[in-house]
Amino acid sequence: METLALAVQVALAAVFATAGVAKLRDRPGSRQALTDFGLPARVAAPGALALPLAELATAAALLVAPLARWGAVAALALLLAFVAAIVRALAHGRAPDCHCFGQVHSAPAGRATLWRNALLAFGAAFVAVRGPGPALDDWLAARTAAELAATAAGIAAVVLAGATAMLWRENRRLGRDLEAARAASALLPPGLPIGTRAPAFSLPDVRGATRTLDELLSRGRPLALVFADPYCGPCQRMLPDLGRWQAALGDRITIVVISTGPLVENRAPAEEHGVADVLVQEDSEVMDLFRVRMTPSALVVSADGYVASGPVAAEFEIEELIRLTLERHANAPWSDATL
Repeated sequence: METLALAVQVALAAVFATAGVAKLRDRPGSRQALTDFGLPARVAAPGALALPLAELATAAALLVAPLARWGAVAALALLLAFVAAIVRALAHGRAPDCHCFGQVHSAPAGRATLWRNALLAFGAAFVAVRGPGPALDDWLAARTAAELAATAAGIAAVVLAGATAMLWRENRRLGRDLEAARAASALLPPGLPIGTRAPAFSLPDVRGATRTLDELLSRGRPLALVFADPYCGPCQRMLPDLGRWQAALGDRITIVVISTGPLVENRAPAEEHGVADVLVQEDSEVMDLFRVRMTPSALVVSADGYVASGPVAAEFEIEELIRLTLERHANAPWSDATL
């Protein structure tokens, strides 16, 4: 039981020390969190300093044998205050950012935050009621090398399991947010309104060099963005035409292919058909920016960076879009033989 009490003390000290240091490194965020939880601004400002100092003092007391029980009492009081603040916020239908660990980790206060603080409060109550474990240096001196190695391995396993659980939960949250954003985007009409500023992007080309929208527009010509996929049959059938259009019309319009998938799977077809300016997105991030939903699709951005057309699909529509763009912007006449 003494070893268990000492383990709880060390765990609580680690949590409070991490929280205190993180809050001190981001006092504006701490002040905002206290305000979001309902403290008046005149109290939140000094509280943003007092709270992390109290957490650090609690962490130190938990590790000093004569003060450990009082450190546990202080930890219990702080944790119960946190629980009360979260319950009050949830009761009023609010979920402010807890800013529990500053910029290291922060999330809206909810059930997970409530259960975490309740579990830590139970540990603090255990030490406060039962009494602290032995002094840390005495406990270490009484252990063999094998016991210390096993303890270190156990601690590392627990930390790794906790970090894995946090990452898993964060990935689930991000996945839900992404699905919600895509669902909301699907309710909007395809394409951005004509005349709006084209959203900036930065993507690697098939050779790994980073290309940006600004760099593509710096050529001073209208920009046709053709969205494709290496597993899309119609997209692959378009590649010879895209290479030919780029070679024939490159002085009047910039034609850029934005594909998906691994660079290597896009490099070989591009080189085979002589297609330059092939950029690769990881998933559909640039398509989502322009609200394009299928491949092949294309749209035009004006030379000064504004959306100049809605998205069109199918090869004949893309060819017609480029033809109309040339009619509007080319300085010299051209013939049907160009396309």
